[in-house]
Amino acid sequence: MGASATPPRADIAVAASGGRDSTALLHATLRAALPLGVRVHALHVHHGLHPQAGQWAKQVSAQARRWGASFHENQLAGAPAPAESIEAWARRGRYAALAVMARSAGCTLVLLAHHRRDQAETVLLQLLRGGGARGLAAMPADVVRDGIRWLRPWRDQPREAIEAYLKRHRLRWVDDPGNDDARYARNRLQHRVWPALTAAFPQAEPALVGAAARAAEEAEALRELAAIDAAHCLEGNALRIRAWCGLSPARQALLLRRQIEAWSARGVPGTLVRRLMAELPRTPSGHWPAPGGQLVLRRGGLRYVPTPSAAGQDSD
Repeated sequence: MGASATPPRADIAVAASGGRDSTALLHATLRAALPLGVRVHALHVHHGLHPQAGQWAKQVSAQARRWGASFHENQLAGAPAPAESIEAWARRGRYAALAVMARSAGCTLVLLAHHRRDQAETVLLQLLRGGGARGLAAMPADVVRDGIRWLRPWRDQPREAIEAYLKRHRLRWVDDPGNDDARYARNRLQHRVWPALTAAFPQAEPALVGAAARAAEEAEALRELAAIDAAHCLEGNALRIRAWCGLSPARQALLLRRQIEAWSARGVPGTLVRRLMAELPRTPSGHWPAPGGQLVLRRGGLRYVPTPSAAGQDSD
């Protein structure tokens, strides 16, 4: 009987912007993976938002290959929609591009370099945007979306630990001047709000991270509740209004928000939820504009009809 074959090791991808955090993560991942025979892929997204972006890509490419990683680059195309912020457009495009590159490289695991302060800042930003439990849960440490596992191994590590790693290994990184641009909400929070907040409340960072963990638990409980209500109120692709009206107002709002998000694959404005809450119980038929399409009420069922252009964009 021959020796059993060693199972192949899955490749690992690292989102490598070239900034300090992702530079440290790529270096640390390679130090751990290469001795085990695990191939590492550096995934770089060229946002096209700065004239030096092309030079940064070359720098990340050279650094990644010198360290032993395969390099992949994807440049974003298009521009934000009229009502969309540059930050939201870049974030959405970045994750889509990372997913494309990961699949092309044969990777189902992508490492992201977010750390504890990133998590705390995200909680504050979500709160200022009026986010609920899911928003306040901020960034999950480990989540699977569309067949790809997104892992943030340093999410609970302080930024100071990453800075110490960079100094210890004498690593060089890209300084993006866009990080000082006050047009972006996160930059304003980092440079204007965060120093004052931590001066007044030194434990703000771990406290906010703890709040995010609690919000994540509550968000999961709400997801399970919405699934129970959906099983009772949905018939095919329609929300049965009579059954929906039997829920408490809080559960009505929760199910509406979750179902419209599931239909449209987009966030739902609170104004739309409040309007539907007021009009659906007393309206036999009608239609309402919704993200990427419209909601149509007919014969007691509320359905979502995407606009042709939105449907085409989602399929790209």
